[in-house]
Amino acid sequence: MPAGQNGFVFGRSSTAIVVLLCLLACSERHKTTIQGTEMRVALTDLAGAEDVYYANNLRYSSDQSTIVALTLPSGVTLTIESADEHGWRASASHEYGVETCSVSGRNDGSSALALVEGPICKPLGLSATLRDVRGRIIVPPAAAKNAPSPAKPGIPVPSASPATALVTNEIPEGISLLLPVVGSQTENFGYPTQTIDRLAVRQVLLARAYDALDRVLAAYGDSVKRDYRVEYRLFDAYGAFGVAIPSLEPRLNEWVQLRPKSVAALLARSTFYRAAGWNARGTARSRETTSQQFQRMDSFFQRAAADLDSARRLDPKSIVAYRLMIDMVASRADLKTSQEMLGEALKIQPYSFLLRLAHMANLRRWGGSYEAMEDFADESAPYAKRNPRIKALKGFVDMDRAEDFEAQDRKGDAIEAHQRALRFGDYWEFRYQRGKYYSRSDLDEDALEDFNTALLQHPQSDDVLSYRARVEYELARHAFGEAKDVYFSQAFRDIEMAVAIDPTDEGHLTDLAFYRKNIPEYAPPQQ
Repeated sequence: MPAGQNGFVFGRSSTAIVVLLCLLACSERHKTTIQGTEMRVALTDLAGAEDVYYANNLRYSSDQSTIVALTLPSGVTLTIESADEHGWRASASHEYGVETCSVSGRNDGSSALALVEGPICKPLGLSATLRDVRGRIIVPPAAAKNAPSPAKPGIPVPSASPATALVTNEIPEGISLLLPVVGSQTENFGYPTQTIDRLAVRQVLLARAYDALDRVLAAYGDSVKRDYRVEYRLFDAYGAFGVAIPSLEPRLNEWVQLRPKSVAALLARSTFYRAAGWNARGTARSRETTSQQFQRMDSFFQRAAADLDSARRLDPKSIVAYRLMIDMVASRADLKTSQEMLGEALKIQPYSFLLRLAHMANLRRWGGSYEAMEDFADESAPYAKRNPRIKALKGFVDMDRAEDFEAQDRKGDAIEAHQRALRFGDYWEFRYQRGKYYSRSDLDEDALEDFNTALLQHPQSDDVLSYRARVEYELARHAFGEAKDVYFSQAFRDIEMAVAIDPTDEGHLTDLAFYRKNIPEYAPPQQ
């Protein structure tokens, strides 16, 4: 081989070796530590929270206490260094970290979302020995003694926000769209517990604060694309309109008329029409439902579909629209379309639990099977590495089996199935279903504990509130003195809240009438 060729080969090999060594060194130097990952997650959560604060206030916040509750891993400290109407900057440190991380957002006022730069992390000036130790240490979880205890009877459920007659494009004074936090800021699935007050959202609608609604809902919709953990806030916000209350329709129509290109307005009205359709159908079995009821349901569904179609043309990447479509195809038991819509939605946010849950509900109720449910849970399992809540999908098979066992009077098998469901995660619906089983089995104290835990995760579930009122009433009947008063008072508050959340539910109205007749002295004072 000529010397020149030999030299060329050697030079190319040297370059390759240098590149390889550089890659190895760079990989080692930028290796993600546990602490670094936790700081990046916290800063990403902060970015979403600042978007929501901006939607409400048209400026960013420098005070963490004024924005959405953040999921801060143990040992992480956030510092918001600056914030105004144009942007913000924040940094994160870790008690055991080997680096410091920062993130910033800027907005020229033309967008609902800030343009975010980061998180960017830089190493701290530590000795090699200390850096090695910190980079490998795993911060232990908070001690169990600091975990929140279940809510006790007598702790009031957050009530409806005060009514207002103001006509404004800002959120009326005195109304907070976020529920206060009871217990821990986060739960074992990693989602923040603080969520939207649906009653407050309705008050904002009735106050005609359409600009405020547009800003808030757009901010939540965009934030979910960035961080799946705020999806409950997004869907709870739209859930405010998912009740067939006649007084909502004129305001929804006005919102759409004044802002025909508002995606939020169209989705909100579609949510209302979907609820109105199910309400028109009623809850009886198909053979007990009249053709007129089905016709009215179809009429509302057609209006909902028209609004959905308009919303999708304006925003093809709205996961709210996809979830509404998944829900509505249930009326036709169209599992194929449900699966297709889910696939499209997951391209937007692949780690969503609630989108998958909507499809799982269709598999449970509309022609699916246990095998299909298990297959779907297995298909979703890889995404649980990022979003642990997805593990809970597997538990719905056992939850449904528990209901079948109870219908067959196989109570031992039923309670075992409930316990198996909870092994996939302490999910609120598993607690609710087991609580109902305990209630029907006259195990009211056990039922109360399950309902308390369910409401910590899902505080405005009218069904859970209604059932908790029933067990509190039963416990009061067998209690004495102060305990009796506490149980009866809480039962009355719970049923009133259930009715406020869904005043179209005949069961809630019947229960409220019963309490008013039998324990009127325990009615909460009128606001």
